[in-house]
Amino acid sequence: METGSVKTWGKALVKTAVFLTVLSILFVKAQEILKLNMGHRGTDNVKGFYEEKENSIEVLFIGPSTMFCTADPLVLYEEYGIASYDFCSSSQAWDLSCLFMEEAFRYQKPKVVVLETTLLTKELDPDKAENLNYGITDMPFSLTKAKSLYEMFRGDKGSFLSYLIPMAQYKDRWQELTREDFTDSSVNYSKGAYTPAKIADSPLDFSSYYEEQEAVVPDHNIDILDRMQELCRENGAELLLIKAPNVGWNIGETKAVARLAQEEGIPFIDFFALMDELGIDAASDFRDNTHLNRFGSAKASDYLGSYLCTHYALTDYRTLDSENSWDIALQHRNHDRKNERLGTIAGLPDYMSCLPYENHTVAFSVTGDVSGMEEFLRGLAQAFGLDGEQLLSGGSFAVRDGECISGLVGTAGGAWQWEEGFDTIELTGYSITYNREIYQLVDNGLTIFVYDNAWGKFVDVAGFDAGDPAHCVRPKME
Repeated sequence: METGSVKTWGKALVKTAVFLTVLSILFVKAQEILKLNMGHRGTDNVKGFYEEKENSIEVLFIGPSTMFCTADPLVLYEEYGIASYDFCSSSQAWDLSCLFMEEAFRYQKPKVVVLETTLLTKELDPDKAENLNYGITDMPFSLTKAKSLYEMFRGDKGSFLSYLIPMAQYKDRWQELTREDFTDSSVNYSKGAYTPAKIADSPLDFSSYYEEQEAVVPDHNIDILDRMQELCRENGAELLLIKAPNVGWNIGETKAVARLAQEEGIPFIDFFALMDELGIDAASDFRDNTHLNRFGSAKASDYLGSYLCTHYALTDYRTLDSENSWDIALQHRNHDRKNERLGTIAGLPDYMSCLPYENHTVAFSVTGDVSGMEEFLRGLAQAFGLDGEQLLSGGSFAVRDGECISGLVGTAGGAWQWEEGFDTIELTGYSITYNREIYQLVDNGLTIFVYDNAWGKFVDVAGFDAGDPAHCVRPKME
């Protein structure tokens, strides 16, 4: 072959390689954007796992939502110094738990792996596998993932490929994309836990739990458990099984799991048996029939922390000199709790005392007859260097980091606006507009809008009627 031909061939080869590389990058990025965004309880804990520093996790929790609503890694860290993470997904089938364990050992070397056993007594039905998306969508491609999915779908190539390549299912989702699909951070500052303060509408009824029914663990799931034990032995980890309390589970299932755990020589914690000891209340410690809320999770996590520290040689990461990601996560949790608390306050005096000014923008809008709160509004105007008389006649203003940034926007006309990232907030003499949503929550009184600059997110909006400032009005949020 002549030299010129070789050069031409070489250039063509390089161009082809560059083209294929760029195409691959674009494909991966497009798939990242188009894949189904399921929110915190779906996949945020999966995405967050891959942001953790390699080999930084000593206790790994794996299982369905009953796990990430029971074990709170921030309680475990704050109270016991344990570095843990909830590598879980909603409705996580037992087969998928095994894949999660294999995946976890590629990035971490935990000393203890804790498995929640709600689905140990249930065998995966490949024809009803839609919930696999919660765990599979944000897991990167690997041969292990491909092999596991192929086995889960019993060789059904169509289903196998649709779950292996998320774009195959979500190629039409471009029509519903929002800015969050392009800007969301993958870091999970709850370390995978989901523990809202919500309390179930009525006390849970566990009476059916004691109506014993015969239960067995499917042979297929026992084989998977054996594989999990082998994985733990290969990676120097110890295995622990737990069962979180939920309505619908039966004491016969508990006995089947406990019997298997004893046969296999695996420790097993039954939280059903511990509910009275731990003071887990059916009326206040659950957010629904299946999940503990923040208060119940704190009780269960405190027990788990004590158990783990007693039975395993774990590091107390609170004693180390350098700040770690759990310290940062606690800071974020405290920040989030302050924002969250604001949305639960009803009375104006308490609301004003809890307003977070640092790293926040707060907008005030006065409308109608406000003679009932004249003294308060004069004081508010004085605090921010505004004309109190003019404010009493109606108007709006914005405060950022405790300093007025807008002046007083009166009712004579005009508007003032500012932008925070993708968000736009506008003030007129009568209302506050946030991303084209207008807020004037009371005809005669004060509307307060709170925005978190540090996190770039809406926090709360509340209206206080001048005739009844002890109660607030909030819009219905979808």
